[in-house]
Amino acid sequence: MEITEIDLEVEDIEWYGMDETGRIARFTSGGSKRVPEFIRESREKLDTLCEFFENLNPNLEEEVTFSEETPSLPRNEYWQECKKIAQKGLYRFDISDEQDPKGDYRLICKPSSELRISDLPETIQSILLNYLIPNSNFSNNKMIFI
Repeated sequence: MEITEIDLEVEDIEWYGMDETGRIARFTSGGSKRVPEFIRESREKLDTLCEFFENLNPNLEEEVTFSEETPSLPRNEYWQECKKIAQKGLYRFDISDEQDPKGDYRLICKPSSELRISDLPETIQSILLNYLIPNSNFSNNKMIFI
């Protein structure tokens, strides 16, 4: 089943993408329609990734770097969730309509030890290979344009 225009308007879609070097990031749409077509095509594939990464254990010893340009975090739960994502080796981007009316994704935090596509089971790799964000390098980009 695909993700519809109505879904994009009413849901805060959490999705994953891969940069050109094999790094992985989690994105949150904030109810915007700025979600790539490759994500919209299959809710089932997205759900598979969400379940896999949700069940991945964080390394609580892992250092996390928050972006200097990140606006003050709205609440402690959000900060803890972002930190937990980075402790799993994932970059974390969030849409910020207040900061950027175009709706591009801003880096929130990054891991000190990155999880790469080659570290993942083949079933997850096969999905992520179709979730490539062209011209992106999560380690260097503070903004991702979708």
